[in-house]
Amino acid sequence: MLQNLDSQTVIWIALASMVILGLLIASNKMRRSIGFVARTVLGIVGIVGINFAMGALGFSLTVGINFFTIAVVAFLGIPGIVMLYGLGFFM
Repeated sequence: MLQNLDSQTVIWIALASMVILGLLIASNKMRRSIGFVARTVLGIVGIVGINFAMGALGFSLTVGINFFTIAVVAFLGIPGIVMLYGLGFFM
């Protein structure tokens, strides 16, 4: 069966395989990027919500929104939020 393939067919099969592989890699990176952005936005909303709730309950512990806290929440998610409030409590 493979003996009947000419070089042009082999080239087209190789190109199609590379395109499919490229699309799979791009979709995986896109999924990671969207997850990173979603984690960042939800983390900021979580910090603001917790700060608001703690203020309403009379606690003075708040975590500010700055580059460092956004980076921690973006990379770690919910454990990052817990860590930031833990650090704020002990400092």
